[in-house]
Amino acid sequence: MRRKSEQLALQREVLLLKIRAQRQLLALQVEDLKQSTEVAEFGYHCARRLVGTLRHQPLLTAAITAAALLIKPTRIASVAKAAINTWQMWRAIAPLIKQFKSDAKSTDAK
Repeated sequence: MRRKSEQLALQREVLLLKIRAQRQLLALQVEDLKQSTEVAEFGYHCARRLVGTLRHQPLLTAAITAAALLIKPTRIASVAKAAINTWQMWRAIAPLIKQFKSDAKSTDAK
């Protein structure tokens, strides 16, 4: 009987450790999701601001459209590729910047 209770206690400890690890993993995943949505929100607000500006500036809209038509499609593709690469680099360094800011805030608070 004693052996069975020891075995159950050991299983309980194992399950508690597993739960703790899963909670930590979930917290990390939620933080990553928050960062992704923040970047998406930033992009949305920039695009919304740009569209609003273009609606009120017909000359600017015409100039941008003419420039896009004059540029070769391969150049547009290379600009798009550069934009995607920049975005990917931003996703890689954004957590480091946030960590640096939070470290700076905690140091200032002390």
